[in-house]
This record gives sequence, C-alpha cells and structure tokens, in this order.
Amino acid sequence: MVAVITAAPRTGTVFAGFAAYGALWGPYLSMLPDVRHATGAGEAQLGAALLIGALAAMPAMFAIGKLLDRFGRPVAVATFAGFALIAPTPALAGSVPGLFLTLGLFGFGSGACNVVVVALAASAEAGDGPRVMNRAHALFSVGLLTCSLGTGAARSAGVPAEVIALTLSTLVVIGAVAARNSVPGRLVRQGREPGKRLRLGSAVLLLCLLAGLAMVVESGVQQWSAVFLADVTRAPVGISAAAPGIFAAGMALGRLGGHLLSGRASDRLVLLASGALSGVGVLLLSLADAPVHGLIGTAVVGGAISVSTPTVYGLIGRGATAEDRGAVIGSAASLASVGLLLGPAVVGQIAGHTDLRVAIAALSVASVAVCLLALRVPARND
Repeated sequence: MVAVITAAPRTGTVFAGFAAYGALWGPYLSMLPDVRHATGAGEAQLGAALLIGALAAMPAMFAIGKLLDRFGRPVAVATFAGFALIAPTPALAGSVPGLFLTLGLFGFGSGACNVVVVALAASAEAGDGPRVMNRAHALFSVGLLTCSLGTGAARSAGVPAEVIALTLSTLVVIGAVAARNSVPGRLVRQGREPGKRLRLGSAVLLLCLLAGLAMVVESGVQQWSAVFLADVTRAPVGISAAAPGIFAAGMALGRLGGHLLSGRASDRLVLLASGALSGVGVLLLSLADAPVHGLIGTAVVGGAISVSTPTVYGLIGRGATAEDRGAVIGSAASLASVGLLLGPAVVGQIAGHTDLRVAIAALSVASVAVCLLALRVPARND
C-alpha cells in the first residue's frame, strides 16, 4: 500500500519525478522490437516475458509502500536510482531466458518507482494542495515521448541501443541523488493512527476497476505499438521506434486537455468519451495497413485513454476525508496499476494464440467496459 508524505513535496519535485520516470520508459519501449529479434522470441514468448515483468512488479508495489512508511527519503531516492540502473538491462538481453530475466527486473523496478512518484503526487494534492495529478501524468508522457523519439533518431544514426539506455540511466541516477534533499525526510500516513488499517469503500474499488481497465488499454497499446508497426505494417526502424513516442504525445495532449476540461465537463462525460474514443482508436490501429495509419490509431488511443486515470484519481481524492485523502489516492493507485502491468501480457498471450491484429482489437473490450463503468459515476461533479 502506497505511503504518503507528511510534509508536502515541492511541485517541481513531483513533476521532475514523473518526467524522469517516463524518460526511463522511452528507450525501453522503442527498443522492444530489436530486443525481441535479438533474443529470437516469438509473440507468445514476449508476452510471457511481459507477464513475468507484471508479476514481479506486484510485490514490489506493495512492499515499497511499507518501506517508504518506515524509512522515508532514503527509500524513495534509492528506489528511483535503482530503477534507473535496472532500466537498461533489456537492451543487453541476448537470449529468451535473458529476456525473461531482464523484463522481470524492469517490471520490479518500474512497479516500485511507480509507487514513489504516485505517492509524491498524492501527497502534494492532500488537503488544500494544488491539483497536480493530470499535469504530473502529462509530464510522464512528455519524458517518454522525448526519450522515445530521441532513441529512435539515435538508432537510425547508428548509435547502439545499449549506449543510449546506459547514458540515460546514468543521467537519471545523478539527478536522483542531486535532488534527494527536495524529498521530505519522513514518510508516514497522514493523520492515521499507527497500526490502523485503511479500508477502501465499494465506490472507490469500482473506480479502481475502471482505472485498471483503462490502464490495460494504455499499456497494451503503448508497449506493443512499436512491435505492431515493425512486424505487421513493416515500418522501418525509425518509424516503429517512434510509435511509443507518438502514443506519449497523444497522452500528453490528452491530459493537458483534461486539465482544462476538468471544470467544464462532468467526470462521467469525460470518462465516457475516453472509453468510446479509445475503443475507436484501438480498432483503427488493429486495421492499419500502412505505418501512417498505425501511428494515427496509436495517437488516438493515447489521447483518449490518457484522461481516464487522472480523472479517477481526482474523483477518489474529492470523495475522501481530508485526513485520509493522500493515503486513499495512493492506495487506489497501487490497485489500479495492476491493469497497467497486465495489459502487455494480455496482448501477448492473445497474439500467441491468434495474431497481433486480433490481440490489439481485443483491447476494445476493455474500452467498452470503461464506458459501462463510467455510467456509475455521478452525472454532475461535486
């Protein structure tokens, strides 16, 4: 369960954390087609490796919250720096067992790091703090976009994948250590008696399910888009590597737009539109017969699905009491993030039994479920 920081962190620290977290994902997603070919893995094997990464992330997400509660700043900084060191390892895989091992390590580190950045954002929003969730998530997408496109360009110029990943990893480690003093020293549950368990109500759990399904769509398209363009539409390496960046660009624009719309449209309408448009985008991508069509579908999915999770976090936060707000948001984020981790594995398993077009199209079922669950959200914002 996610820890919450007592003294609110600086907004800049939250934004920098999300941007750096996204930056570490950029090279990983861009290089996934090459890693797959270098290891000789098939679609089912890649899906199984991604599933191992998802399973490895789950215990990390729950364990890191307890460590944050107990030890605070050192754990937060060590977790971020640790993920930065782990992030380049998939580029070094040369066999299927190596792929399984490195994606497991990546999933473990990413799950732990996700808890840290969400805890920082939840803490900043606790009480009367500024609303940062949409903007922080947008900066994750900006970091991913920048480093994904940069990786694609560098690879097209002949720079080895390992050099790109290791250079970025080094920069993030240096940044995490340099920024350690901007993270509050003590991390505990705000306003909560020691040993008292936090209970999430049925309404919060339903919202967690909605966010989890949205994350299945998000991660399924995000992590398979480069492979889809390379293998199905036969896109050259520079274009296929750009797919995760295009997805991230759509997400960044969608989340910034969601921040502007948050006071003008009801949360139910935003979630309904997110589910419906993401379903359209998924089908566009699955039917793509040329790289440009695949990129358009990828961008539509990214822009549409991007607003679901921050909107859900906002709903949960406004419905929680002041003393529990940060803890509730953080705990809900841990549960919902299971979808973020399972999406790629689901696509891989379906592709292994059918093909990648069918697997991508199957994500539209999750989009429809987002729409149906959105009907349970109040028609008017509080």
